[in-house]
Amino acid sequence: MLATRYPAITVTTLGQPYDDDRRALLRAEFRHHVKYGRRLHVIDLDQAGTPDNSLLAGLVCALRTARGAGGDVRLVSNQRAMRRVLSYTGLSKVFAVHTSVLDAMLAFRQQPAQKLAA
Repeated sequence: MLATRYPAITVTTLGQPYDDDRRALLRAEFRHHVKYGRRLHVIDLDQAGTPDNSLLAGLVCALRTARGAGGDVRLVSNQRAMRRVLSYTGLSKVFAVHTSVLDAMLAFRQQPAQKLAA
């Protein structure tokens, strides 16, 4: 797991294998980010491998943590299998899913400020 911080947005790239230990690390990392005021996040799933329950639970945990602090999480994936799982589980309705990190970051700039604070 690699996190890159930009002035207003943190980009986290998830690698494989993604298991319960990585999920706990992701949870701790997001709590740390939120504690220090980093509320806007992009999670890049292109290197995460096969989507499974542990990965999906980690994404939901990250989203709850960010939204609990008035922030948000956007996902990036170009993998057909990942996008299909996100769609089947309904998570594509909960998360905005983009094809590139740049697109996800730009989408935050276009999002109204009052929606982020809600």
